[in-house]
Amino acid sequence: MAEQVSSILNQTFSIQELIISDDASTDNTVVLAREMAARDARIRVVALQENVGFSANFQQAITQAVAPLIALADQDDIWHPEKIARMLAAFDADASLIYCDSVKFSDAPPVSPKPSSKNRRIAGSDPKKISVYNTVSGHAMIIRKSLCEAAFPLPEGVYYDWWLAIVAMASGRVQFLKDVLVYQRVHDQNVTLQSNLSESTHRQRFRSTLVKHLDAFRKINTLSAADHSFFEEGYAYWQISLHQRFNFGLFRWLMRNRAIIFCNKIRKFPLISQLKNSWLLSFRWRV
Repeated sequence: MAEQVSSILNQTFSIQELIISDDASTDNTVVLAREMAARDARIRVVALQENVGFSANFQQAITQAVAPLIALADQDDIWHPEKIARMLAAFDADASLIYCDSVKFSDAPPVSPKPSSKNRRIAGSDPKKISVYNTVSGHAMIIRKSLCEAAFPLPEGVYYDWWLAIVAMASGRVQFLKDVLVYQRVHDQNVTLQSNLSESTHRQRFRSTLVKHLDAFRKINTLSAADHSFFEEGYAYWQISLHQRFNFGLFRWLMRNRAIIFCNKIRKFPLISQLKNSWLLSFRWRV
């Protein structure tokens, strides 16, 4: 945590405050945070007495922020020294959210990080483009606090960054800055846990998570009529896919909307990739 906090406090654009919200952790996080706060008045520590869960903890931390622009941080990532300065310089007045590119690391931050050549980051004001695959990462975003008026309260069990991005697109615009300005730390234990899961388990978890998110997305009141219809239809097909071995209706829906749903993928032969992914997403390996 110390390395992350240092990278935030030492930005070339001086931040106004750093809120560290602890969700009743059982380790020495609060002690370390308070020691850092004693050395820098910009740090404010909020120690919850009871565990409220990730989303509720995130939401209450955001509501305590006093600045109109809020940069989010989670895990123990490291920020590029010019992250805030570059993002604010690029942040258009009519956009409610901007995010930068990021790369993963485990031992030491990369010296010359390069963005992915297989996937693109999505921006703009079409929420359908991140309906299935979200590319807007919370650790890489800056939001206007006014966005929270439309986005809060956070739906239970929904990823906060995906939700903020969908709401921002449905009510305005999301920007993407292609600079790699966040180094996302990947812990060995997390990698190990993920590697132990089978392909079928991954896909079933993906379906269950997506159904929960689409259920929330279809209820956003700022969606256009066309977008609302898209999310309603997608939710219905994906819900069926949880219990049906092959969902031909989902397959047709994916193929019909393939240019939108798979727009994040950079492929030499996009139609082949879209066909393959539509089949894999529609077929359930276990009954």
